[in-house]
Amino acid sequence: MKHISLNKTLHNILAMMPSDHQKEVGQGANVPKRYFYQRPEDKGSFILPLKQSFVKDARLMPGTRCMLALLVGWAGKGRDLRTTQGALGRHLGRSVRQIFRYLKDAAREGYLTYNYTKNRIGAIIGIKIFLSFELLRPNLKKKPKIGRKQDRTLVSDTNTLLKDSYIIDVELEKRLDKFREVIINSSP
Repeated sequence: MKHISLNKTLHNILAMMPSDHQKEVGQGANVPKRYFYQRPEDKGSFILPLKQSFVKDARLMPGTRCMLALLVGWAGKGRDLRTTQGALGRHLGRSVRQIFRYLKDAAREGYLTYNYTKNRIGAIIGIKIFLSFELLRPNLKKKPKIGRKQDRTLVSDTNTLLKDSYIIDVELEKRLDKFREVIINSSP
């Protein structure tokens, strides 16, 4: 039963069902629990552009990258964040202990620093997070124009040349010559 091939519509219907019903329908017990989580509601929120160097940083845990992307979106134009580990855990579907690991991982790599916030009697009531935006976001401000041309043209990472574009196709050349003759002979 676990090898049933589901089409996209049926899979979407199963994803909207409560997890107990999904297991009864036949998803099986051999699949991870995360398969049965509800898909987050799309409220139209988004995250500003992130640097590719941050996304490609293999030293970070994947969950740390997701948490940092969420925090960058919450920070808006660069303010500090006041939240709790429980609130982060609810948004990411992770435990408070796992959020603590993500915070330590991000702080070790220099992407953020954080402090615990306490009330009057000294009980910890949340965390205050300071993000390193120079490591996370590209500088999108327009650079002032300089009156002179730059020394060299910057080259992109992609190869824009067509493969084998320097090889002459003999048959194509013959067809083009015939086409040229027809155009020259038909013109008045």
